[in-house]
Amino acid sequence: MKIENFSLQFYEDVVEIWKRTGISITSSDTKDELNVMLNRNPDLCLIAKIDEKVIAIIMGGFDGRRGYVHHLAIDPEYQKKGYGTLLMDELIERFQQKGVHKIHLFIERHNEDVIAFYSKLGWEIRKDLVMMSFIPDKKLYKPKI
Repeated sequence: MKIENFSLQFYEDVVEIWKRTGISITSSDTKDELNVMLNRNPDLCLIAKIDEKVIAIIMGGFDGRRGYVHHLAIDPEYQKKGYGTLLMDELIERFQQKGVHKIHLFIERHNEDVIAFYSKLGWEIRKDLVMMSFIPDKKLYKPKI
């Protein structure tokens, strides 16, 4: 497996993996929106390839204090082979190089397999927080595209 920075030339491959793994794709996942993410975090958005085929994606964001993990997905044909752990380890290393003290991620409650995956890696469910969202422009944001 080869890990490299995500570029928009792989956008369609990545969206297909997200769809196949059940990740909710919203209006914030368009090519234009991901371009904004890539411009702000060019070294934290990664893909994994085997024989030039994209098999996995992880997007990291850094706000200057904390790191955030978005949309880690492994093509179902390649799951349970350690690729997700390798990709996460690479992202964590990159966060550490930036001096990040804490990394957060969000998982849809129904996705018990993903919760188990992260728990196995040492992530902890926070019981002291409630996640809330606010959509300032309901015409701009679309839940599913």
